[in-house]
Amino acid sequence: MKKMMKAAVLKEFRKPLSLEEIPIPEPGPGEVLVKVVGSGLCATDLHIRDGRIPTVKVPYVPGHEMAGIIEQLGEGVTAHDVGEHVVVGIDVVCGECDLCKAGKSHLCRNRVRIGFERDGSHEEYCVVPEETLFPIRDDIPLDEACIIPDAVSCMYHAIKDQGQVKKGDKILIYGAGALGIQGVQAAKYLGAEVYVSGRTQAKLDASKEFGADTVINTKQQDLHEEIMKLTEGLGCDVIFDLVGLNDSIDKLFRMLKPSGKLVEIGYMDTNFTVNYQETVVKEKEIIGVRGCTRENLEECIKLVEQGVLKPYIYKKYPLEKINEALEGLEKFQSVGRSVISYALPEGE
Repeated sequence: MKKMMKAAVLKEFRKPLSLEEIPIPEPGPGEVLVKVVGSGLCATDLHIRDGRIPTVKVPYVPGHEMAGIIEQLGEGVTAHDVGEHVVVGIDVVCGECDLCKAGKSHLCRNRVRIGFERDGSHEEYCVVPEETLFPIRDDIPLDEACIIPDAVSCMYHAIKDQGQVKKGDKILIYGAGALGIQGVQAAKYLGAEVYVSGRTQAKLDASKEFGADTVINTKQQDLHEEIMKLTEGLGCDVIFDLVGLNDSIDKLFRMLKPSGKLVEIGYMDTNFTVNYQETVVKEKEIIGVRGCTRENLEECIKLVEQGVLKPYIYKKYPLEKINEALEGLEKFQSVGRSVISYALPEGE
């Protein structure tokens, strides 16, 4: 008789996840079975639940931020050992397409994603390909390390690679919260002067605690006016938009200095418009962000181990409270990242 585990299954779009007992899967050749210790909750989980990601097919188990302990090795796996602590990358890539060969494996034309096109981490045990494993030091809490593959590394990729932030740059993180707080740490590490805006004072306070130079409460202050004061009328070098609303993108674009970059990370609206002259005459750029590279993930793990970056967790939930956690995320009640912690006693 097969051993069973608890899993949060998405059985129907726009419905709560169903907590079920399902068989623990067996790893195939080149795969490992990971005992999940931490599983991060992301706004993308809401998009998935609501049927906004066309490649997701139900029923399946979502969850794309994962850290845990190797439980079982599949045939042919030799680079890892049972008991090893690991962070699990999201992308399973081909390594052969033009983008993989160009060092942009996160844009692989044939990628399959854990927690999207295959079962993810909102379950007690998860089978993943060996290539997605990244070792992490045993003393790093796994129910915090689980957000490194997305919340931490995605912001690191946005700031270091796409925004090309350097020492002395004046940057705005538009949208305090789960990603924004991770981004503050990365930007300060790279030497930027960091401004953070938002509508929730608790999120702004947390951003300040993690190193933001200035926080702007847009319920009480005019963002454009404050940015122009802070930059002596010049505008920001880079702005990171973590919201993605059409009615705010053009306003942000006008807060950039000539040659400035608007880096788009959030995507609440499907389309957006900006002023054509701001783009052509002032050579401003709009740049997208999709996930992170393997190199970003490896570097972020090292920075976490060195204490340079700290994955900021607002709240931990047991698996049986996952729908409660998602509801808090949907209502913008989470100050930072929330995670499912399998280290918590049931009912806590």
